[in-house]
Amino acid sequence: VRGQGRYGEAEELFRQCLEAEKSVLGETHPSTLTSIYNLALAVRGQGRYGEAEELFRQCLEAEKSVLGETHPTTLTTINILA
Repeated sequence: VRGQGRYGEAEELFRQCLEAEKSVLGETHPSTLTSIYNLALAVRGQGRYGEAEELFRQCLEAEKSVLGETHPTTLTTINILA
């Protein structure tokens, strides 16, 4: 859906997924962090840059803690924030 530019629909789906993952897997599970990242992309696609930045930063801090500062996923999030 996001790949088709339907960011509002994608956001809704990512939020549903994120809540379920937080409940089942926890806030810092890699799958949960991927959902936060994807949600941030959908929010950014709607022009809500401040909100997207907050989500990316939330994701980045958790990735640094869980995966490490030099993990490829962490570096990708740093790159998108730049």
